Amino acid sequence: MAIKKEQAAGASIRISRLEKRFGSVFAVDGVDIDISAGEFLALLGPSGSGKTTILMSVAGFEFPTSGSIVVDAEDLTYVPANKRNLGMVFQNYTLFPHMSILDNVAFPLKMRGVSKADRYARAEEALATVRLAGYGERFPNQLSGGQQQRVALARAIIYRPRVLLMDEPLSALDKNLREDMQLEIKRLHAELGITVIFVTHDQSEALTMADRVAVLKDGKIQQIGPSRELYERPANLFTAGFIGEMNFIDVNVEKVSDTIAVSLPSGERWNVPADAAVESVKAGRKAVLAVRPERLQLGGAASEFTLQAKLADVVYAGSALLLIGTLPNGTEIRARLPGASDLSALAPGSAATFSVPREAVLLYAGETK
Repeated sequence: MAIKKEQAAGASIRISRLEKRFGSVFAVDGVDIDISAGEFLALLGPSGSGKTTILMSVAGFEFPTSGSIVVDAEDLTYVPANKRNLGMVFQNYTLFPHMSILDNVAFPLKMRGVSKADRYARAEEALATVRLAGYGERFPNQLSGGQQQRVALARAIIYRPRVLLMDEPLSALDKNLREDMQLEIKRLHAELGITVIFVTHDQSEALTMADRVAVLKDGKIQQIGPSRELYERPANLFTAGFIGEMNFIDVNVEKVSDTIAVSLPSGERWNVPADAAVESVKAGRKAVLAVRPERLQLGGAASEFTLQAKLADVVYAGSALLLIGTLPNGTEIRARLPGASDLSALAPGSAATFSVPREAVLLYAGETK
């Protein structure tokens, strides 16, 4: 019998003005996050962005320099890790090689003084929850990497924690297995109703799994919201460049009214819809025009903007074709087309026209570095 949802209901978490300093360096710099009970939140960012430090502060393995962490109205900011009743899954599986799978899963209950019969019964339930019923007598070296990670999950949920914390748990798996485990963790989350905080540097993993994603850079949150919102309307240039692929073109803002007139490096003038401006832009200033590669289409269209480029490469990637071109000023642009597209007439060095839907354009203040 699998663990029932009502037995492992999630907790709400409020992280307020969280700071963690190592000497003069801010690993986390004034972070505020409210997480609803049962929510799946991904912390996404490059190395050194502060995501793991936030997770370890919630787990109790790090104590913050200032700020607070409240779980279900209980202030846990400086409570030891073993008093928090939070589940933790690490990047490495940390299974005991000399113990059977059943003993590995039951170990947290053994440390809590639960009777042998009860902890084994609950270990069997946890293994069934992660689809490993009947594997209890095996040893870790008899399981695949994905199965070992499922055992680590079972061990983390056996004592029915309020929150499950996951620190890049899938990064050691190969691509296909990682994608299978992403779906497995999503299923487990839906089944248990547990609150999950998931740390990753893999953007597609975060977008696939989480209810909301918090994008971090230098210890600060750049944007937090649902996957679609982050992908379709990134709040700033960092998020736009970090979430998925994005074409960036430096432009000059000529006029701001009902539309925004911008001039491109080629000298073309586009009247961009006013709502394309994610950040406030001003006439006479520089701006960055952004558009996703999959929104570009080969060939011109009278109702859309166009870009003239010289093709540098055509890459076949199965389900998609990647076209890499350069604009007259040397700016690189990329277009992703369906893999079945017929591009026999195009080759590196040839000229290509790309149409850009007006609604696909985003505009940011400043310029690319």
